Formats: sequence, C-alpha cells, structure tokens
Amino acid sequence: MIPKDEITIKIPGSTGNVGPGFDCIGLAVNIFNKISIKKSDKNFEIENNGVSKEKYDEIPYEQNLIAKGIKLSYPEIDLDKYKIINDNNIPYAGGLGSSAASISGGLFIGNYLSGSKLSSEDLMQMAIAIEGHPDNATPCIFGGLTISYYNDNKSRWMFKKINIKNNLNIMTFVPNFTSETNTSRKKIPQNIPLNNAINNMSRVALLIDSISSGDYTFLNDATQDYIHQNIRLESFPKIKYLMASAMEAGALGAILSGSGPTLMVFSEGKEFTIDYELKEAARKHNLDGKVTLTKASNEGIQIVK
Repeated sequence: MIPKDEITIKIPGSTGNVGPGFDCIGLAVNIFNKISIKKSDKNFEIENNGVSKEKYDEIPYEQNLIAKGIKLSYPEIDLDKYKIINDNNIPYAGGLGSSAASISGGLFIGNYLSGSKLSSEDLMQMAIAIEGHPDNATPCIFGGLTISYYNDNKSRWMFKKINIKNNLNIMTFVPNFTSETNTSRKKIPQNIPLNNAINNMSRVALLIDSISSGDYTFLNDATQDYIHQNIRLESFPKIKYLMASAMEAGALGAILSGSGPTLMVFSEGKEFTIDYELKEAARKHNLDGKVTLTKASNEGIQIVK
C-alpha cells in the first residue's frame, strides 16, 4: 500500500482494573482524545489543546508518547516533516488511560502512514510492551470491556472483548490533582494473602457475569477489590467519602479508576441525585474536581478522516 500523508483519529479513555481485575481487566469509556498528523514545512511540532494542555506542553519531545508510538510502528518516518495536533479530553495522569491513549494513538498513526502493515493485534502487543500492563491498552484499541492474559505457548498477549449494554451509565469525578501509575504501583505488595486472592477471583467472575448479562444486581459486590484499591486510596483518602456518598445515593458500584485519583461510579438511573451527592461530598471535604456523566465505549481507536 502507498503511504499516506495525514490522518485524524479518536481514541477512547479507559479504566484499568475495574475493581478486582488488577492488571487484566479494562473498560473503554466514551471520553475521546483526537489526534491529527499532517505534513508541515516547519520542523517537528506538537500542538496540544483541551484538557491538561499545560501538562502535555511540559513533556519534552523525547518523552512524548505519541511521537514514540509513531516511530515504533514506522521507524523510517522523518517526523521533522510533520505536525501533530493533540486535542485532549482525557485528563493527564488521572486514571483514565491518558498514557495508553497517547501510545496506542501514536502506534496506530505510524502504522497507517506506513501503509497499515501491522494488524490491530500487533499494535496491541507493542502498546502493552510500552505500558507494561494490558488493562488500558487493550480496551483503548478495541473498545468494550476486555479481559487480557499472556499465553505462554504463543508468547503473546491475548484478550476477550465483551460489549457493554447501553443501560449502564458511568459517572467520573476527576480531582484537580494527578497520580503517576508507576509511583502508585510501588506501594502494592508482591505477595498477597491467599484469602485476598480468592476474594478477588470470585469478584472477577461476578463482574464478568454482571457486564455480560446486563444484570447489575451484584455489581457493587463484583467491583470490590482486596489487592490494590485500598492501598492506593491511602494516597487520596477523601475519595472514600465520595465513594460512600455515591453508593448511598443509589449507585450500582464505585471504583478507583485505574491507579486513581479519578473515581468512577456505575449507575442505571438516579444520576441527578448521585451527581448532587458527589459534588456535596467534595465540597464538604474541600476536594476540587469535576463530575462527568458518560458511558462505556464499545468502539476503540477510530479514523475520523
């Protein structure tokens, strides 16, 4: 195929873990970044717009994950001849898959410009290698709820996608501070009690059944975690008050999104009440942030034009 010179794509945000599915379950959400690349007469340039613009502007070129992804999937490209426009809706380091969106978006763009020589599964392998874990990269590329695992016989990451029913609503509370995943992960013990592992396995099974069936009766139980969430909440304890307020207002479940600090709440009705109670709890505990009502996305990366 003949290489193309420009493309615009949109990439969904994602939540990793979804409660008990530590490092293996992820969910794409209907919050999209849009990335465009086009030929330019100037030297390489990245224009950041939207949410967390200042944070993205601070990232040096050598550490920019979009550029890194492009060059990995298209090593021959001369980025000095291109301009990238990064329109963000996913907050930086907020627990909604900002790094996975940048990496996966860059890989997709590079592959497209070079003639689409790699499959989506190939791009997934590359994204996971950079991220270090699959729970954001996989739903980011393919959408839906994804269960990822490493197949030793094939030496490849594999996944199963489950489409989300439209009756499930998602509310996020994004605080005005960030949390780096690598820092958060260091606090999680390498060895866990057997009973904690058993509790998580049972919750994962319940979570998959709840999402697959669209019956959310047990979603609160299904999103409980015994490995990472309480440890991570120690870094931002005020989020616990918001979780409790959401559940008292009628939410189906409440989780720390990824490594946090974003809170994700699941609902099927009562969104107005939950929204009010989240904001009221945040006000009482002097926690600045933004509440957003959205849904899961069954679509992953898509070409806009």
